[in-house]
Amino acid sequence: MHIILKNGLTAAKKNMVPGLILQGFALAIVLLYYFYEPMRQLMLEIPEFKQKLGLLFPVMATAFFGGLIPFIFMAVRKQFAPGRYWANLIFLLGFWALYGLIIDFLYKGQAVLFGDQVNATTVVKKVLVDQFVFCVFFSAPFSTVVMHWKRCDFSFRAAKAGFSRKTFTVEMPSVLFAMWAVWIPTVAIVYSLPLALQFPLFNIVLCFWSLLLTTVNQND
Repeated sequence: MHIILKNGLTAAKKNMVPGLILQGFALAIVLLYYFYEPMRQLMLEIPEFKQKLGLLFPVMATAFFGGLIPFIFMAVRKQFAPGRYWANLIFLLGFWALYGLIIDFLYKGQAVLFGDQVNATTVVKKVLVDQFVFCVFFSAPFSTVVMHWKRCDFSFRAAKAGFSRKTFTVEMPSVLFAMWAVWIPTVAIVYSLPLALQFPLFNIVLCFWSLLLTTVNQND
């Protein structure tokens, strides 16, 4: 437990500045929605577009914001090994397309369970389910396994051989502690918008977060 806390706190400290920037960015969008009418009208056009595309919207939007834009940024900064550009592009697009669909169902499911009211009680319930149920039992294990497979150059055999008890008892809980430090305040801000705008805001902050982390890691 001491190792998990130590690793988690180290990662959280490393991501503290990007996390605060991310939260400030998300909060600014929410405040503009509620207090700046032109921004409000612009954002209210998104749900109509989302409805027209149906399930294609979360797939395409998250693949674009979480996969394509960060890929282009990393490719320009030459952060991929020579000859691995296409493999990384396909992986990022596929991973985030699937993840976007799952997140969209999560937000809709929580709206069914807790309602779409924007109040403290509803927001707290959604944050708790998001971070302490969804992240603990799906997001963190799923991401850990998939990213491990990616680090093994997309080899199932190498990935299987590389798994150890430490992967799930130390590494994954450490990642969770680091994620909570950044994303608990962030998803609270996301859930402060009506349901129709939660997913679009998630995509914007996801893209911003990916670019911030890429910049931080490049400077290490």
